[in-house]
Amino acid sequence: MEITFCGTGGARFVVLRQLRATAGFIVRGKASIYFDPGPGALLRSLQLGVDLGKLDAVAISHAHIDHSNDANLLVEAMTNGGKRRRGMLIGSSSALEGNDRFDRVVSLYHQRMVERKFIVKAGDKLSVKGVEVEVTPTKHEDETGVGFKLTSSGRTVGYTGDTDYLPELGRIFSGCDCLILNNLKPAGCHYPGHLDSELSIRILKEARPKKAVIQHFGMGMLRAGPEAEARLIQKESGVETVAAKDGMVVTVEEGKKLLDFQE
Repeated sequence: MEITFCGTGGARFVVLRQLRATAGFIVRGKASIYFDPGPGALLRSLQLGVDLGKLDAVAISHAHIDHSNDANLLVEAMTNGGKRRRGMLIGSSSALEGNDRFDRVVSLYHQRMVERKFIVKAGDKLSVKGVEVEVTPTKHEDETGVGFKLTSSGRTVGYTGDTDYLPELGRIFSGCDCLILNNLKPAGCHYPGHLDSELSIRILKEARPKKAVIQHFGMGMLRAGPEAEARLIQKESGVETVAAKDGMVVTVEEGKKLLDFQE
């Protein structure tokens, strides 16, 4: 599998100033799945030469705008402007149905464009063209939010989504070849419902993935320096950890190192 980080920023002030792109990431292998297409996902994908017409699924962890803003556009791209009913839409109930706190973030018009739609909760399992997807729990302001764990060709990639520490995350993400953590804040700066570097260390010590990538940085992380925080996390957890950059590609394959580039 290959992971392209179209954007590595998160939270409102990074979104509004675009200090990092806030475009989510794509996992490509047997299937091509776009996760959490926040503001700028369409533009960044085009800049990176990604053919969105070849997407097999769009997955939205929860309804917050930094994870979902461009979802309707990506559905249109995946379905050739709605002319071809194809692909999958995967999302939390807040993202696809809405509730008393959140409006749905993918319109009914766009939901009808896809071939299949899955409103998911923690513990659900599904398959996208041979890629097995397990839906994982989160502890977040959006109580219906989820994370994901993908397995394909003997390789496993985990994605925490936006979450505070949960005791079961170490067990759930054990065995991952690569674990992607939404590390919003640096060490010593906790914000409820999110991971900081200390909580990421705790999860990595318990999950013991082969590699870890931190992303979804807020203002505090950018001030502290994501690379410095990644070094701290690696030192304390014993797990090889990289701070994602906009445009970075990670290859998850036996014998391959993390491939890192920036446009």
